[in-house]
Amino acid sequence: MLTLYKKEPDGKLLYAEYWIEEGQVVEHIGTVGTHGTTSRADLPEAYNHEDEFKSDFLKRFSDQGYEEASQQYGYVLLIQYPMKSMTGTKRDLWLKDKASEALISELGWRGLGIVDGHDMGKTANPITEFALNIYCYVVDEKLGIQTIKRVLKETRLDYTRIKIASRELKNDGEYVLKYAAKKAQEFYV
Repeated sequence: MLTLYKKEPDGKLLYAEYWIEEGQVVEHIGTVGTHGTTSRADLPEAYNHEDEFKSDFLKRFSDQGYEEASQQYGYVLLIQYPMKSMTGTKRDLWLKDKASEALISELGWRGLGIVDGHDMGKTANPITEFALNIYCYVVDEKLGIQTIKRVLKETRLDYTRIKIASRELKNDGEYVLKYAAKKAQEFYV
């Protein structure tokens, strides 16, 4: 899979991506935050290997001003759920899998980004506290947070317990709390 982005003069961010699925090329193109359009076609016989298609795809969209995400401005969003123990319960493990699955789908289909892993354990809070952290890379902080909140609420994945913090990808600084389901909460990674 390869995803490219382009910032329009009016501030809109566009995406173009492709992946190979069951011998077909799937192209997904749109405005970040929308589902965009998807087309499928057999991998053209002119391409002996996926690398040749990738090269052509890069050229086609680079010529239009698209760039790879690693060259773009982005954010790491951390979704945090409280836990009662270091290793979590069966419910915490289930929640990790279900929330990650729902977010992978929604962030991907909207061209917003990806789920980039998780961890579980003790936070840096001086008062003993445990948490499940799910990390997402997104290209638009505001849309990313809105989408995460909506998805977790719609799927009933303990939306009333979450905290969402953000940090700029280009800045290795600390996370800043952007949303807490319960007011007046501190945030510790």
